Amino acid sequence: MKDTATQYQDIRDAIRDLCAQFGDDYFRRVDEARGYPAEFVDALTRAGWLSALIPEAYGGSGLGLTEASVIMEEI
Repeated sequence: MKDTATQYQDIRDAIRDLCAQFGDDYFRRVDEARGYPAEFVDALTRAGWLSALIPEAYGGSGLGLTEASVIMEEI
């Protein structure tokens, strides 16, 4: 059994890799335009991270609240 520090490391690494594609300049541009980060949200959606809490039977990832919290923490 993995300890708590490493149990969710694969999720953390995947989210960090995805977020690294959208640097500070991207979010500054979105903020300055008072826009919505559509490309970032689309990337999260394509990777399946926005469906974390949706059961697999309904097309989601079927992850739990802890995993969803880890996702949000990394974002």
